[in-house]
Amino acid sequence: MQGRVKARGVVQHRTSSKMSQPLSEVLESFRSFLQKKRLRRTEVRETILEAALGRSGHFQVEDLVEDIKRAGGDVSAASVYRALPLLVEAGVIEVTEVTGQRVSYEVALGREHHDHLICSECGAVVEFHFEALAELERQVAEEYDYQLTGHHHELIGICGPCRKGTPRA
Repeated sequence: MQGRVKARGVVQHRTSSKMSQPLSEVLESFRSFLQKKRLRRTEVRETILEAALGRSGHFQVEDLVEDIKRAGGDVSAASVYRALPLLVEAGVIEVTEVTGQRVSYEVALGREHHDHLICSECGAVVEFHFEALAELERQVAEEYDYQLTGHHHELIGICGPCRKGTPRA
C-alpha cells in the first residue's frame, strides 16, 4: 500500500471560472461518494483528486504522478490507476478516448460538452463545440426514441501545420 502523501495543497487549483464548485465542495462531495460506496477516505485519493483538478486539457496517469511528485508528494502510478475509476464514477473527471492514442482523462466539472478534431499525422487534438451539431444529435436521438447518455465524437484529418510540413508535436 502506498505511504502517506507528503505534500497536499501545493497543486494549483482551478478558479471558479473553470470549475463550477470550490475545491472544498468538490472534496466534500468526493468524501460523501466514498462513504456511500463504503470506501476509505485517504490522503492519497484526495491528493490525486486535487492534482486532477489542477490539470487543464487532456492528461494521463503519468502526468498526475509527475505533478504530485513535482509538488513534493509521494504517490505511485498504481495508486493513480486505482483512484481514477473512482473519480470518473464520482463525476469529477471523464475518460477521453482519442482514436490512435492512449486513454486519457479530463476534468468534467464545470466543462461544457465538446468534441475533438484530431490530426492523424502529429496527434494534435483540438477541442471544439458546435451547437448545430449538438442540436442535430438531439434531433436524431428524438427521432429514433433514444435518451442520450453520452457519445464519443471525433473528426480526424490533417492539421494545417502538418500539411505545411511543420507539425506541432
